[in-house]
Amino acid sequence: MFDSSATIPARLKVDDVAGRVLLSGDWTVLCLSEDVLTAGLQMLAGRRRVVIDGLGIAAMDTSGARAVLDLSARLEQAGIERIDFKGFSETQRRLLLLVREMPAVIPPPPEQQSLLEHLGMVTLAILKDVLAYLAFIGSLTFQALYWLLDPRRIRLRVILAEIQIAGVNALPIVGLLSFLMGVVIAYQGGDPLDQYGANIFIVDLVGLTMLREIAPLVTAIIMAGRTGSAYTAQIGAMRITEEVEALRSLAIHPLEILALPKLVAMIVVMPLLIVFADLAGLVGGIVVSDLLFGVSLESYLERLPQTFLMPSSFWIGLVKAPVFALIITSIGCHQGFQVRGGAASVGYATTRSVVQSIFLVIVVDALFSIVFNTLDL
Repeated sequence: MFDSSATIPARLKVDDVAGRVLLSGDWTVLCLSEDVLTAGLQMLAGRRRVVIDGLGIAAMDTSGARAVLDLSARLEQAGIERIDFKGFSETQRRLLLLVREMPAVIPPPPEQQSLLEHLGMVTLAILKDVLAYLAFIGSLTFQALYWLLDPRRIRLRVILAEIQIAGVNALPIVGLLSFLMGVVIAYQGGDPLDQYGANIFIVDLVGLTMLREIAPLVTAIIMAGRTGSAYTAQIGAMRITEEVEALRSLAIHPLEILALPKLVAMIVVMPLLIVFADLAGLVGGIVVSDLLFGVSLESYLERLPQTFLMPSSFWIGLVKAPVFALIITSIGCHQGFQVRGGAASVGYATTRSVVQSIFLVIVVDALFSIVFNTLDL
């Protein structure tokens, strides 16, 4: 065991009469300090010859040898013409010679990028990510075609397990947040409607917003943060432990066992989760309407089927489901396969997965709104 109490701090003593620099102690990385190299050297100014005496050095490593050579360089900069090394053992001399032949590498200062260069680098990085993602989608599509051509390759048990994890286990959080969203919409919209005696239109407000936008969007965001991040972390951990390479060594394509079952399961459960979110949001609207605005359960249920564009809003919400499922699963798995290095890269990839999934979900939802509005749906 290393005993730190046995070390001796590196010391430097200047004998200005004899023109000698006396070194003592342990000249090692643990015992060196910056002030050692500058102590009393100014007293040697004006001399033509100085001796660096290493007789008192008890131990020396490469850091100590580098410090001795730096000391010599400082004396040369002070105008001393001749510097002799004495008192060093043969091993220490060889170490000094080795370190002298391998000078310390000083990294160049980072180049200052202009705003235009920085913008170009960021743009190229984004394009590289987009191309890698498109390549991943292409590989995923080919693996799906292999499944269609040979249904025996379909791993039904794995798909059912993923449905359990991604769908059934997500029901509580999806239901709770959708219920609260229905409560908020009914409460915020019901007050101004109540001032005009139009309480019954709370049904229209809650029904259309929940079925058309809020339920699909909230469900997708929850699944991106809950399930998509889990996909990234799982595959990323397998990358670090080289389990993905082990699958390749067994002639099993990683996408076939790690990505496709997740994608199929997400496409199956996302519409069901959205329907469940629709019901939870409507129940939240019923609670607020009945308790605060005098719209009874009977009136609410009677008005709901008569709401303008209610059937189309329901189907519009379901149409978004497979697209959101594809975005969440593909980005989650893609970021997992992009993990390189250690555990820190898993956390970084998980963050990127959640951010990119939510961003794309919102962008695609906005595009859906523009398209449906253009088609008068």
